[in-house]
Amino acid sequence: MNICIFEDLFISQLAPLNYLRHTSKLICGADTLLEKIVNFFPAKTRLTLHTRKYLTPYLAEKFPKTNINELSEGEYIFFNSRAVFNTDDLRSITKLFKKNKDTALLQDKVIIAFHLSDEKVRQYKEIINTEDDNLVSYADIEWLGLNKIESENSFRLINYPSDLILYLEDQLNYDLNREMKGKKKLHIGKKCKIGKNVVFDTSQGKIYINDNTIIEPFTYIKGPVYIGENCTIRSGSQIYGPVRIGGSCKVSGEITSSILHWYVNKQHYGFLGHSYLCEWVNLGAGTTTSNLKNNYSKIVLNIDDRKVDTNSIFLGSIIGDHTKTGIQTMLNTGTIVGISSNLYGAGYHNKKIRSFSWEDATNNEVIAYEIDKAISTARISMCRRNVNMTEAYEKMMRYVFEKKDENLI
Repeated sequence: MNICIFEDLFISQLAPLNYLRHTSKLICGADTLLEKIVNFFPAKTRLTLHTRKYLTPYLAEKFPKTNINELSEGEYIFFNSRAVFNTDDLRSITKLFKKNKDTALLQDKVIIAFHLSDEKVRQYKEIINTEDDNLVSYADIEWLGLNKIESENSFRLINYPSDLILYLEDQLNYDLNREMKGKKKLHIGKKCKIGKNVVFDTSQGKIYINDNTIIEPFTYIKGPVYIGENCTIRSGSQIYGPVRIGGSCKVSGEITSSILHWYVNKQHYGFLGHSYLCEWVNLGAGTTTSNLKNNYSKIVLNIDDRKVDTNSIFLGSIIGDHTKTGIQTMLNTGTIVGISSNLYGAGYHNKKIRSFSWEDATNNEVIAYEIDKAISTARISMCRRNVNMTEAYEKMMRYVFEKKDENLI
């Protein structure tokens, strides 16, 4: 059995989080959406990632043993990259497709997963293995002539960036319970350095500290919390779960209900709440996110020039890769910032900031960021962490820049 994790027509609603990555590489809990699927199957299972064409060269570098937009011979199960699957979900889906071949599992006409026999796979290659994006849609299911089954379960789908925060606590508890079996509530990895007077509060959830991480003195961590490898948690930090901090991050200040990808810098004081930060984000000293309105109303996002109710009174900032903030930057509730932007100046910034923008909150001035300068700065940031920017990564950034007038973030 082969598996394919596909991107569908709705992934544009997750911008800018998936501009520089496959949608399944978004994080909800301790793991990426990709890991939640792949870890269920045997290691020898052949994996295909179906994605936008401009990401293909970079993903081929990132996943050298994975097929990118290329189906192999044999039957396949296809999984939606926006779905948050758990073990029971995946077990029930594979069981369903053992009995029902060439079948699609739907939830309100959204494709959760579908099965293709070898014959149907050969037919589907006419669509998948082309030079166009051809994101998976309901029309594909119709064209393939698949049987349709409406799901009896309610699968969690990431429709908007805020959903990753909405489901964070539940998913983090689930992932930590699976990783830390039994009654163990605190895991400290190999070669970690824990300073004096560090408090690990597991009264509300488990805490997992990965290898080679430094936690400086007088730090308070309240679970559920996952901290990746090679991180530095500065002295006096206050981390209130649910919080997921990726590998090679440097953090300080107060953090609650937030997700940090790998290589995020938040080394100074300032509050970060109910926020999602992509790789290479750098928050200047005193940068603070508002995550709750004074009137306690639900937060509304501007997605594709549409107002979207997040169904939550809590939401901070959604910040794309390589974006930086100056000292004392203030971000309002429900702010979305694109990739490779710079925010500075006194006062609150706009709640929607385009990629490759310099925004001065003092006078509300916005200046376009030249792509060569943006790439140069990104390359320096990556080299400082011993990561080389490849040609494929640079081309990916240039593509997003070229499309910035079409993209809304």
